[in-house]
Amino acid sequence: MTDRKQTDGKKAVWVYHRHKILKGELEFYRYKNGNLKIDFNDEDGLRYATLSADVDIVLKLKNDEFVAKTYSENSGLVEQFIENGYFVRTGIEVPVGIASLQPVLKVPFFFEENE
Repeated sequence: MTDRKQTDGKKAVWVYHRHKILKGELEFYRYKNGNLKIDFNDEDGLRYATLSADVDIVLKLKNDEFVAKTYSENSGLVEQFIENGYFVRTGIEVPVGIASLQPVLKVPFFFEENE
């Protein structure tokens, strides 16, 4: 569940997924546990994919870090954001349910007004 009152912002992006070029925006929220949630919305404003995983982990993430969802329908999608400089690998991976280890990524342009 997401607390949509804590919107952090949006960033326009382009990606190639499922044999088509998609124009849209990255939208930033916070999960109830405080972790960063990132959605990729298409140009009509509809959620195309949630790029983050909502997990409770012992590791304390920084405000600009999130656990990526690179499996299932997101296969190949998050990697493009890394290649294009939207996300940066931290070198940390964490278990997410029955999926393989998922990377903790950093958003290099991320900021919060209250910092």
